[in-house]
Amino acid sequence: MRPGSDLASPPKRTAFDTGFFEDRENEQQARDSQQQDGPSKRQRKQRATLSCLDCRHRKLKCDRQQPCGRCVKGGIAKSCTYGLSSSTATSSQIPESEQAEYASSSDSTPQNVVQTKPNFVSDKSQLPPRTISFQPSARFHERDYKEQFGERLALENSLRSLICPHDFVPHAESASEPTFTDNEVPPLIGLFKGQGYSTFGYGITCPITIVVHFPQLRPFMKEIYPDSTLGKVQDDIKNLEDRVRTSRKINQVLSVPSLRNLLPDRPTVDLLIKQYLDTFETTYRIVHVPSFLADYEHFWNSEQGTDLDALVLAILACVLCTSTHEASRHNPNGSTFRSKAIIWMKACEAWLKKQSNKHRTLTSLQVRCLRLLALKTTCMKTKEFYQETQAHIAYMRAIGLHRDPALLRGKCSTFQAEMRRRLWATSVELELQASIDRGTASILSSLESDCAPPRNINDSELSLTLQQLPLSKDVSEFTDTTFLHILMLTAPLRIRVCSLSNRLRSTLAFTDVLRYESEILDAVRDLPRWSEPRSLQAWTHLDLHLRQLLIILHTPRTLHTECRTKPAHRYAMLACVEHATISIQKHIDLIDAGNFVLCCIRSDYYRAALILTHIAYHAARDKDTFIAQVAQSVFEDTIEKALRLQEERALRPGRGNKQFWYISAACSIVRIQFDPTRADLHKRQAGDRVSRLLYKILSLQDDSNEDYLVTEVILTQDNVSTGPQAASINNVAPAIPQDNFSNSLLGLDEFNFGASDDWMLDDFGFFSDFPPFDIGN
Repeated sequence: MRPGSDLASPPKRTAFDTGFFEDRENEQQARDSQQQDGPSKRQRKQRATLSCLDCRHRKLKCDRQQPCGRCVKGGIAKSCTYGLSSSTATSSQIPESEQAEYASSSDSTPQNVVQTKPNFVSDKSQLPPRTISFQPSARFHERDYKEQFGERLALENSLRSLICPHDFVPHAESASEPTFTDNEVPPLIGLFKGQGYSTFGYGITCPITIVVHFPQLRPFMKEIYPDSTLGKVQDDIKNLEDRVRTSRKINQVLSVPSLRNLLPDRPTVDLLIKQYLDTFETTYRIVHVPSFLADYEHFWNSEQGTDLDALVLAILACVLCTSTHEASRHNPNGSTFRSKAIIWMKACEAWLKKQSNKHRTLTSLQVRCLRLLALKTTCMKTKEFYQETQAHIAYMRAIGLHRDPALLRGKCSTFQAEMRRRLWATSVELELQASIDRGTASILSSLESDCAPPRNINDSELSLTLQQLPLSKDVSEFTDTTFLHILMLTAPLRIRVCSLSNRLRSTLAFTDVLRYESEILDAVRDLPRWSEPRSLQAWTHLDLHLRQLLIILHTPRTLHTECRTKPAHRYAMLACVEHATISIQKHIDLIDAGNFVLCCIRSDYYRAALILTHIAYHAARDKDTFIAQVAQSVFEDTIEKALRLQEERALRPGRGNKQFWYISAACSIVRIQFDPTRADLHKRQAGDRVSRLLYKILSLQDDSNEDYLVTEVILTQDNVSTGPQAASINNVAPAIPQDNFSNSLLGLDEFNFGASDDWMLDDFGFFSDFPPFDIGN
């Protein structure tokens, strides 16, 4: 001790030894009280908790701050808490005077601890101050180590499920099956098939998902196939295909000096051009009709090739398979119309490769859009169509078509600006529908675009020299651009529903489904019904665009058959039955009017037929009287219409027979449930329907046509081939046959399949899927 120090003053206490002196004082008071009470049993008094729980557990010195210095350095500042540890103190060790106070404090937030989620009040003066003053106390809200361990265990389980969802095995505490309410259903799974790098993935909104969740359908198809007519005809078909392919030179390269050499005669071109303008151009807007017709009049008088050659050829390729013809001929690769359209498409692709990206023209953009429509109508690159649309929308984004043309500040004319809006709107609709059919979220959900919808005006009001656009007309007045104008107004809603419906690990709550259903139904009811005859396709197309989303919204609850008794699931089934029936009927009304465009470019009637058969089958099997009666009342008439639509889809391009086989088998399995006494008849009819379709195609075989052998078209200045095997231009015949071929349907018993070696199958590679039957090949 230093000389002169005050002996009477106590030693100065620091922040680290305060607890030591307080503990000594508490022990001295306990000994004094025991001596006064006599020789009673000594009880140890619980020390006040002055260190944080982590420092007490590790037996380290704590600076008693919030958070303490050791927890901050250790990176666990958020878990630094003060209170009684369950491992060191029990309720019997807490004084009775403090038990009530501790119990109340454990159920409420202490006054000196700020809540992590503050209550939002309108008066900012009522908000707590930003400065936090902390005072150590022995009675804080306890954070039990067992609770911390449980939270950590749940976090590990969730992380492990994200890393390896298929091999994830939860701990024993969470191994029980979860129970789902009406607002929650397990997420559906799409189709992911293949091996190695040769895989394919289809999402929830893809129609094939219904087949994946219809497990009784595939065994039924494999059961009836060996004994059906299909099984008997398979070997003969394969032998004929092999014989034709080995006797001809395949992979021929067609070399032509210009695109005009590929055009058929003018009457045929005029007919197809008129049909295109009356059908496709009432919905998707790609060409400006007045300026196009003016250039078309001078087209045949000009001997020198122009960009209009590619535009006309792309229009022909787009509309050829949808033309109203009496009969189409067929070859081993499909219909002759399809083979001709593929040659025209390949010629347009060769022309696009020669176009300058620096000096871009309107015609090049129009040909790109028409090419996508031609891919749909000809069933070419069916599995790659989604990638084609994504590449197309990426190209349109790269050239800035999604931006407002007004930003160019006078460098874009009024005509050019409106054509940019039309082409962007057409590209948006093609991409969105491709995303729905593939089962993926649209890329447009993450794209910011400020391009306005096209004006609701007629083409006659738009000219090359126009200085200012006229005001957009009301949607109650049908114009050339009404279809695109209305679709762009509903595009945000449809993009949002597509993205939410294709989520992998969650399903929309029932309340959200009802909310989106209400918005879509309002949009359907707001569609005006125009009196113009040419508006039929536009009105039907608008309704189908919206109505398909209603089926998609209710499909998850419809396919989960284990929850069929819940009110939300029963409502979903009834909604799907209603909208599926309406969708198929609208397609029928359109083809009855001689319009086959939507039948060739859409697949919503395929989705509607599959969901209807799924509902009818399970309702009949589960003895659900009400749902079964509703489904059966509409099933027979609706399923026959769906088969008719799918047959037209298969005959025109000569492809799509596999989808017809699915619907035919699903139709028979439902009829067996409704009438088990005639099971053998229904099984035989499932294969006979497809056989009749095969015989109709085989009766239209044209073995002399070799357009299907051409795999590449090369444009040259001279007529010299640069490919391995050149095909003469003279081998390319006009598109429309001049003679009328009878398409009478031959019966099963009177058709001798092996009698002729000239008949050939178009695309029955799906026969090789048996056995085993493989979806999606």
